[in-house]
Amino acid sequence: MSETVGQAIASLSQAIKDSSCLTAEDALGLATLIPALHQRLAPDSEAGPEPQSAYQQDPRFALALATSAEFAAHQALRTQIYAAHLIESTAANTLAEGELDAVRAGTVDFTRPAQRTGQRPPFPNCTDLLASWVDLGHFEARRRMDSAHHVLAQFDYQHQRYPAQFPLLAQRFRDSSRPPAEALSVARRLGTLEPERDEFAPPTTSTVRDDHGRLLESVLDAEMDEPDAGTRRKAINLVLKTARDQQSEEQPEAQEGIFRKGLRRGLIWYELGLRPIRADLFESGLAQADNPRSGAGQAALEAFTDEQGDAEKASGDHPDFVTDEEAATAEAPEAPPIAPAARRLNAMMLLLELNAKRLKRLLDATLNRAADPGSSPPDAADLDLPVINPRVVVMLTLAELEGRAETHGMTAHGFKLSATDLRQTLAKARIIPMVLGGKGEILDIGRSQRKHPGYMRLGVAVRDRGCIVPGCTMDPERCNIHHIWFWSEGGVTSVYWSAMLCDGHHHDVHAGLIKVIPDGGVPKVILPSFIDPTQAPVRNRYHLIQAA
Repeated sequence: MSETVGQAIASLSQAIKDSSCLTAEDALGLATLIPALHQRLAPDSEAGPEPQSAYQQDPRFALALATSAEFAAHQALRTQIYAAHLIESTAANTLAEGELDAVRAGTVDFTRPAQRTGQRPPFPNCTDLLASWVDLGHFEARRRMDSAHHVLAQFDYQHQRYPAQFPLLAQRFRDSSRPPAEALSVARRLGTLEPERDEFAPPTTSTVRDDHGRLLESVLDAEMDEPDAGTRRKAINLVLKTARDQQSEEQPEAQEGIFRKGLRRGLIWYELGLRPIRADLFESGLAQADNPRSGAGQAALEAFTDEQGDAEKASGDHPDFVTDEEAATAEAPEAPPIAPAARRLNAMMLLLELNAKRLKRLLDATLNRAADPGSSPPDAADLDLPVINPRVVVMLTLAELEGRAETHGMTAHGFKLSATDLRQTLAKARIIPMVLGGKGEILDIGRSQRKHPGYMRLGVAVRDRGCIVPGCTMDPERCNIHHIWFWSEGGVTSVYWSAMLCDGHHHDVHAGLIKVIPDGGVPKVILPSFIDPTQAPVRNRYHLIQAA
């Protein structure tokens, strides 16, 4: 830091601390410093994007600058919402045209009272003024005004002031250590669940409650304490979705099905709606077919091609203007990588192909046996197609099984079951007490074998629901069972000393980046110190949100 700039910063900081109240000119002058600083830091058009100073080539400066810029962006968002609030609270739309011109030109005298028009105001309301003043779209201006109502203050038709609609979210919005955008987003979505207020009715605070009678705002406020961003978003989405579903009068069974939505961006789009138990079966099938360790997963990695096009390529056909020599030496373009969504689609198309070919073989065999009774039935192994075995695992407590709980069970992929779905499932399912295993199997086999048996893997999967590293979303079908006590160091094969990890985090454990501890049979993770300086054992809540 240069001496001149350093002294100026120190003097300015001390002056701000010593000042009990800033004047309007001082406040606006300070507000221009941050944009000026960012203009100085950003590369100019002549120099280009490459770093020009020594500190700009230091990766530590890059990280520190990212932190500072993010904090500045958070404060700027708070100021935007506060400015919208001030525009409404001061009825800025009633200013005289001369005052508006002076503010725009920067020549306003803040020492004299503001002059208001005695006629029809230039703007009918504060939202229109905000949209025009800072060149916003009407909906963005309306959003800022609504956000100010959610977390700062509300006004009735007589312009009387009332408290913010969501007091708990207002506290989070004002907390400078938290990003304000999340509190505003939750408040906006929660506001859509609140009953519409009559034009002349006074504003109120939040009123929506969940099925347990708890104020929905307090439930969301508790979920927002989750440190992992991905898990926190999933928990918030689940709470809001559940509340939205409760307000809907439509029966979910009537909405189940596949719906063609039409052509968009050159593709025919479909929408799929499934009840929870069928959705879990669908997820299980996709997860197994998309598993790169299985034959189905390897087949899904290949791009979809039609058989006619493959046959033409194999026959050597090519356009007339291409010679045989050119065709022979031409290199086929490299196929683009298969995206996860495309892999899942390939997996589902393979399932349809498998079903069609098996039905055809069964029909052919039936006709052949009718003509030749001595022929043998077809062997399923003759079909060179990957086979999967979708499985639905429903987890419920003893209280739920006995009908003494308010909840009704949950599938392995996190879908909550209604009482009807649970009764139908229990009528044809095997009930497996996880304390002992399905048939009282021993859940600790020591060093008699390294690989975990199926029943043991099921126990670990039901407990962990997927990779245990916070924020990881990998499905249990694609996870490894990790020996917490390394097998190479004398570890044993047991549920207690086992944990589910995806491939990437499994490698991170063996590379020493993260550590897994059993913690009384519920494994937890110790993240690297640069991510979690406290080194506190943590556990992934992403897969457990629905059970909360």
